[in-house]
Amino acid sequence: MNPVIRVKVLDRVRVHPLFSSLKDEDLAQLFERARPIDLSAHEKLFTQGEKADRFYIVVSGSVKLFRFSKDGQEKVIEVIEEGHSMAEAIMFMEELNCYPVNAEALEKTTVVGFNCSLYLQILESSPQSCFKILGTLSRRLHTRLNEIETLTLKNARHRACRYLLDLAGKDAESGMRIHLPVAKQLIAARLAMQPETLSRILRELIKEEVIIVSGRDVTINNLERLRAAD
Repeated sequence: MNPVIRVKVLDRVRVHPLFSSLKDEDLAQLFERARPIDLSAHEKLFTQGEKADRFYIVVSGSVKLFRFSKDGQEKVIEVIEEGHSMAEAIMFMEELNCYPVNAEALEKTTVVGFNCSLYLQILESSPQSCFKILGTLSRRLHTRLNEIETLTLKNARHRACRYLLDLAGKDAESGMRIHLPVAKQLIAARLAMQPETLSRILRELIKEEVIIVSGRDVTINNLERLRAAD
């Protein structure tokens, strides 16, 4: 990667919660050994079972995390978008030293890989940073638990509406337009439903004048009815 572009990429990574509490000298060590990686669409970043010696920040694009079931069916675990991290929790799991999932770019993507061993060494010398990182990981765990509850206890319509509301965020309002970050097929897989089921639910919401869909853009026509549908 061009040195100038490398500096710009690392400057964007610096504000991530995993790094924002670190000292400048610690960041310098990490960035010196960081590895920016450009991926083409559908290019693999790592595979399940591969030694997990790095964690990653997505600088641009998106990465699909997935596994294969015993019958060969692909199960999408999560889609990591720009500004978010992946595989950092593995550093803190002594019994696990390999990636538990596959990672593949969904589009042209740039990620930065950081050395796990060096990062842990830095944290050992900074209790304050450890607590901040613990807070970050705890929030992600809370999010995952909420998703598990939704996937196991709620019906397909609820899951689809909840997904749209989560994309809209806390400042959601009627008339807001949101952009689906990935193809509907991947969203369906993420929500544990068939693509045709998601399509049917979206058609129902359109017919009920709850949303308007144009490609991957969704306009929330009536926020209260979307929440009621959820």
